[in-house]
Amino acid sequence: MKHPLRETSSLKEMGEKVFHRGLILLVPYLMFLTLYNIFADNTENILSLIIGGGQRYWFLYYLFILSTFFILYGYAIRNVHRPWLYVILWLLPLLTLIIAKIVLLRQGNAEGDAYANISRLLNYYRYFLIGFLCRKYASFNRLLFKNSFVFAIGFIFYFLNWYFFEMHNMLLIFFGTLGAIIVIQNFMQQSVNPHSVVGRLLIYVGRCSLGIYVIHYFFIPSFPESVHRILLIGNPFIWQLTMAFLVAVPIVTASIFVYKMISMNRWLYLSLFGKIYKK
Repeated sequence: MKHPLRETSSLKEMGEKVFHRGLILLVPYLMFLTLYNIFADNTENILSLIIGGGQRYWFLYYLFILSTFFILYGYAIRNVHRPWLYVILWLLPLLTLIIAKIVLLRQGNAEGDAYANISRLLNYYRYFLIGFLCRKYASFNRLLFKNSFVFAIGFIFYFLNWYFFEMHNMLLIFFGTLGAIIVIQNFMQQSVNPHSVVGRLLIYVGRCSLGIYVIHYFFIPSFPESVHRILLIGNPFIWQLTMAFLVAVPIVTASIFVYKMISMNRWLYLSLFGKIYKK
C-alpha cells in the first residue's frame, strides 16, 4: 500500500481549493434552490431551506461541507507518513460522528435538527471516505472493484438490502448500497466498452451530471394516484425500475438540453454554475 498523494501542500493552495469548491457547489446550490422555490411559489421559506440543507438540493450542500472538511483535515495531517496511521486518522471523524449520534439518541433528541444533520453527515462521510481511499490507494481500489470474492459478497448484500429494505436497518442499507456500487462498477468495467456508442453516451451523461442534478427537478411530473397504487402491488422493484427508466430518459434528455443551452453563454453559465464553460 502506497502512501497517499498529498495534493495540498500550502495554505494558499488549500484556500484556493476551498474557494473553488465553494464556487462550483454553492453557486448552483443557491441559484437553483432559489429558482425552484420561486417556481414552486415557496419564496417565504427560501432562507430557511438554504441554511437547513436545501431539501431537494441537499447533495450539493453536504458535498461542500464534506469536501471542504477533507481539504482542511487532509492539510492538517499531511505530514503523517505511515499509511495505517493515516487511515486511522481518517476514521476518527467517523467514530466521532457515531458517538455524537449515540449520545443524542440516548438524550432523547432523535427528532431534533442536530440529530438529523449528524445522521446525514455520518451516512455521507462513509461513502465519501471510501471514494477518497479508492482514489488515494490503488490497492484499496483493486480490493473493492477487482476482487471476485468481494464482488460476490457485495452482490449478496445488494440483494438482501433490496429484499429486506422495509426493515430500514441502517447497517444493511450501508452494506447493500456499497454492494450495489461494487456490482455496478464491476459490470460497467467488464461489460461496457468506453469506445462503444453506449460507453460514449454514458461518459457524456456523466460529464453533464451536475447540470442534470440541478435541472431535472423542474421536469419531474406529478404522478396520479393510480400509478402510486400500481407501484405498491407486491414487491415493487421491477415496477419501480421500469417506471424510473421510462420517466428518467426524457427528464435526463431535457435536463442536458437546458444545461447545454445555459453553457453556450459564459456569463449565464458563470452566474448559475460558478465557472466558465470549457469545451
